[in-house]
Amino acid sequence: MKNLYQAALMDHARNPVGVGSVPRGTEDAEAFNSACGDEIRLRLHWREDGRLERLIYELHGCAVSRASASMAAVRLAGKTCQEIRALREAFESRIGKEGFDAAWGDAQAFNGIEQYPSRIHCARLVWQAIGKAL
Repeated sequence: MKNLYQAALMDHARNPVGVGSVPRGTEDAEAFNSACGDEIRLRLHWREDGRLERLIYELHGCAVSRASASMAAVRLAGKTCQEIRALREAFESRIGKEGFDAAWGDAQAFNGIEQYPSRIHCARLVWQAIGKAL
């Protein structure tokens, strides 16, 4: 990875999927990155069949946090709670370590993020909130 701010990451940061209003007190979970001040509140909307209809989040943060939240919103739609837990664990085991293969799609933009240690926390922010929500 030559540059953290690759096209896929910047596209999600500029055109995020799932962004919306989540007023305080209505969130399923929130997370705060004390290292940089990024914060996220999110709501999980479930279908009757137990699959995630959509993830909506309100985020105040950097391009990496915005991109990661957008990628999560895309990836998790239609998944069960169990599938989401497994994806969260897989993300955590790969970010800054194993890296992401083609099956992870746009998340491959995070390959090499270990060169920017402070940004790993930004990429994890949405996944921390998802873990709390579940």
